[in-house]
Amino acid sequence: MKRITIALSILILIQFACKKDKDPVEPEQQPGQTVTISGKAYPTVEIGTLIWTSSNYDGPGGIPYDASNSKPEYGRYYTAPEISQVQLPQGWRIPTVNDYVKLMESQGIVLENYHATNQPNIKKLVSATRWKNTQGTNASGFNAFPAGYSFNNSSPMDGDISEFWTSEAITVSIQEGANLNHRVAFYGNQNNPSYRHNLRFVRDK
Repeated sequence: MKRITIALSILILIQFACKKDKDPVEPEQQPGQTVTISGKAYPTVEIGTLIWTSSNYDGPGGIPYDASNSKPEYGRYYTAPEISQVQLPQGWRIPTVNDYVKLMESQGIVLENYHATNQPNIKKLVSATRWKNTQGTNASGFNAFPAGYSFNNSSPMDGDISEFWTSEAITVSIQEGANLNHRVAFYGNQNNPSYRHNLRFVRDK
């Protein structure tokens, strides 16, 4: 199914400050820093002005990567209606588009109309394993694995894309390009129960 890239006008109410002149912010993570969600502890990492879970949600509902859960680091895949049912501790939230914009900018990634291409800094968000051709550095601590996504409950095609929900039912996608660089894009029209994506959580410091 063709997905329509989100236009800047759709997000006209989202305000964010450009930080192109600032140095990327390195992660601050101490052993044992976790948050418990649905009875399971998830590691967290400070990136810029936010604290993120640094692994994919693996709570109730959703579907696994495969029947044997052969890649547990991928977490589970959820529909938009399912993510709205997640009960979060006080202060934690499903990230907004603006939260992901702040994440990108904290690493020196420059977005133009919610896209970024051919920028080495994208690798700072990307895991050092599982990608088909180009591994990341995970310098940020965000650790985005290429878990792919599921459509109509199909088995995810992994290896070249990470895709995460936002609270606006828009997805942020980190992709491995044909030129062996990574790119970032935001997609709309995802508030459709046929699509399943991964999920992270965030809170302010």
